[in-house]
Amino acid sequence: MRGIKLKHTYLVSFVALLALMVSGCTQAVDVQSDPDARVSVSGQTAVALVPAQNRSGDASQLVMLPENEMPFVRSQPKAVAPFPLVLNRTVQHYVNAYLDQPQGLKQSFRRSRPFMGQMVQVLESEGLPPDLVYLAFAESGFSPDGDGPWQLSRATARRYGLVINKWVDERRDPIKSTRAAAEYLATLHDEAHSDWRTTLVAWNNGDAEIDHYLRLRKASYEKLMTHLPRHTRALMNRFMAVALIARHAQDYGLTNVTYVEPPHYHVVRCSGGTPLSRIATRTGVSVTALREANPALLRDRIPPNFATYDIRIPDDELQAQLAEF
Repeated sequence: MRGIKLKHTYLVSFVALLALMVSGCTQAVDVQSDPDARVSVSGQTAVALVPAQNRSGDASQLVMLPENEMPFVRSQPKAVAPFPLVLNRTVQHYVNAYLDQPQGLKQSFRRSRPFMGQMVQVLESEGLPPDLVYLAFAESGFSPDGDGPWQLSRATARRYGLVINKWVDERRDPIKSTRAAAEYLATLHDEAHSDWRTTLVAWNNGDAEIDHYLRLRKASYEKLMTHLPRHTRALMNRFMAVALIARHAQDYGLTNVTYVEPPHYHVVRCSGGTPLSRIATRTGVSVTALREANPALLRDRIPPNFATYDIRIPDDELQAQLAEF
């Protein structure tokens, strides 16, 4: 029976792709789950982590995670150490705030699930610590609206190849915006003399501020915080808190959050100006599902100022996940 079901699935996919070709779209890339490229956001053992039952206790002692920092060298294809996370009294306060009202964070994790695996792969391809994916959560709660998950400015987004006009805002696309964010973070890291904290300070305040904060790159986290603007302190502490919660969800009394197998979808190349309604009719995927799988699209039409444009066609599993929010 399983073989019959698989053959039926492939037949349906083939028929859908033929229909797309008729409607002005052709298959660009078949993106599927890689069972060997699984992402777990709580897979590491906690190191000197304050357990959930002691969250309200004294967390003033500075805890560095991890203890050993590997130098960041973009040209060397070797694993990069996790971001040097810190758990102190202030970060613990942010952790408590998230855990006291966890629904918002849980919703953010659900929104990210269809895209998280690829986002982490993009970061790692640039030699960046995968924990940096949680910067998007600290920036926006992984909102698909507004300026997108990474909250890139228009100037920065365009500098790194994203298109923004009345038809499309690629800052809102989780994968494309992650590519731009990864390039920007890697560039800032080079300019920050390979210091990750200074990199995030520059990310939040602009490239021109790097020289101003370089003198603090050897300072402790607590000392660094005293020299930062309030909005930067808040971003850094939110990032640390979300990353720690995601890494150690069970230790904090939450359901383990894992991304074992990303959902499948097809990427198809459509002619500029093609209405989403036509694509929906040919594929059997609703216009609403197409919008949610392609948040960069601002209209119900492929941007007419492009000869062709790639969009995602979600399968049933991804449509069900997108329907949750």
